[in-house]
Amino acid sequence: MAKVKTRPGPVTHIKNSEYSAASRALALGSYFVSGCMAINASQFLGAPLYLINEDWYNAWIAFTKQSWGLLTTSMTQSWAPTVVRVSGHKSVRGQLLKTTDGNLLSNFPERLILIANHQIYTDWLYLWWIAYTNGMHGRIYVVLKESLRRIPVIGWGMQFSQFIFLKRNWEKDKDRLAAHLQKLNSTLAPTWLMLFPEGTNLHPVTRKSSKKWADKNGIPDMQHQLLPRSKGLQFCIQQLRKTVPYVYDCTIAYEGVPTGQYASEIFTIQAAYFGGKPPKSVNMYWRRFDVWSIPVDNDQAFDNWLRARWIEKDQLLDHYQKTGRFPADTGVDELPNGRKCRGAGYIETEIKLNRWYEYLQIFAPIGLLALVLYMFYGGLPKRFTKDIGKRVAQQSRIEGPENLEQLVNSTPRIVEVNSTNASIADAPSQIAVTTQTPAAVKKAIKKLPPKRVEPPKAPATAQAEVAQGATATRKPKKLGPKPNTTPNPPNFDGRSGTSAASKPSARHYADAKHDADNAPKKLEIKKGTSSSQIKPAAKSKLKPTTRSKKLSPQKLGTNANAQPPVSKTNIKSQPSNTTKTTQKNTMSIHAGDKENRPPPKKLEIKPKSGPNAGPGKAKASVS
Repeated sequence: MAKVKTRPGPVTHIKNSEYSAASRALALGSYFVSGCMAINASQFLGAPLYLINEDWYNAWIAFTKQSWGLLTTSMTQSWAPTVVRVSGHKSVRGQLLKTTDGNLLSNFPERLILIANHQIYTDWLYLWWIAYTNGMHGRIYVVLKESLRRIPVIGWGMQFSQFIFLKRNWEKDKDRLAAHLQKLNSTLAPTWLMLFPEGTNLHPVTRKSSKKWADKNGIPDMQHQLLPRSKGLQFCIQQLRKTVPYVYDCTIAYEGVPTGQYASEIFTIQAAYFGGKPPKSVNMYWRRFDVWSIPVDNDQAFDNWLRARWIEKDQLLDHYQKTGRFPADTGVDELPNGRKCRGAGYIETEIKLNRWYEYLQIFAPIGLLALVLYMFYGGLPKRFTKDIGKRVAQQSRIEGPENLEQLVNSTPRIVEVNSTNASIADAPSQIAVTTQTPAAVKKAIKKLPPKRVEPPKAPATAQAEVAQGATATRKPKKLGPKPNTTPNPPNFDGRSGTSAASKPSARHYADAKHDADNAPKKLEIKKGTSSSQIKPAAKSKLKPTTRSKKLSPQKLGTNANAQPPVSKTNIKSQPSNTTKTTQKNTMSIHAGDKENRPPPKKLEIKPKSGPNAGPGKAKASVS
């Protein structure tokens, strides 16, 4: 039988691994960047506290620094889970404890100087977790290289966290370090100062430099670490020895590093967090030294003391390479109160948060600020979107002159109004369309009707129009008797224009009715009649009042024949409820018929006789 060649199928596990790495990178990057930005925003919002009270500012920075510790711990727990094995010297007996749920509990003092050998870039993250187990993850200060402060977002957070950056040039770093240490020494607040005396992590290049320095100075070189630099540590102890009683030393080793290789080349940040290949275990060995026992005042003595400690550390690392573990303390001490203090032995645990919800503290300050802004100003975005929607709807519905006025009021940059009292009817003359006007607006303006010409308003009376010398162009106004609102006509006694109440006679009513029946119904002024042809019969020599009062029947005068004062401006036809004499003054003017016009009536003023006669008192009558 002939062999059938089969086509190999797709290599799915490679694609799945690529998709897995991409999804891990996306999730980790999103969480890390959002957390860093939230912490930076919280630190920036608390910056004004420095101007109010420095202690408040330090407390706020400590709170945000706790968020950094929670962020790195939660990242390690989720993307690079790591097992930690902790043991210690008898000098830390009773300070390393294991809780009932298997977590590590450190009982180190609040103020100390922490030193360690530097194996990989993430050494300080694991030591920060140790501070978390001691409740000091918000009071830790790390001495780092100057180049790290230039990293975006992370470097900003480190500067806000008051980390100390050195350039590895003692002449330049001394003053900067002294300023930071003076701040730490001025207060008795909890302080963990962490630094790496080696200056950098263990790497083939740095290993050669360390060997070259050892050969130059005739000192033995290290096998598993770099030679320490004593200047920086000596200066820190000198500055803080009055307030810091202990120096804690941690020796770190990583499981899974073959002989002759370096952990920094295997457990990189990319491999540990993005590739999911963290160290199998992080091993730590702790020791404690009293500050008073360290010869910090003698440079050579201190250099020898520090090199001796590093030789001991190198021996511990060699022991770990052979056995896979550091030595452990299992001794027991009896305390003066009768209690026993036992060694920790080996404590194996995982790097994780004690409570799952602690990571919410990272976003708590910025979330609280957003909640406050929403409570007070939550309606503003809604109103803004509504206004935008209304404006867009108004512009889209422009079809005629009914919407043009809305556009003029809402978009002043597109349409310029030349008159503040512009209306829709005046739009063609009052609105100037610029080059930026949409085509819809131009089209709407073209559809507007022509401007309406309103007729001029007519004067109040025909007499006023004649007095101005203008030709009457309006229709003649109908003049008829007004409704009689009062049963009795006014009666004046001629004394200073005052009226007196009196009962009118029957003859008075008859005369008033006769005058009302004979009064002309219309005042017609035909074209061609000049103002000189329209004259009153006679002008009164008595200065009349500007207006006559309308009197009620209760205030009528006793003299029924008294006449009301004659107006100076106009001589109008009086209604039917006026006096008998006033009704005789009503004119009926017919333009072009001069012969039919009634003769003018004369107004005579006679002095009043009787006991009340006197100067200024007269009686007016019309004949």
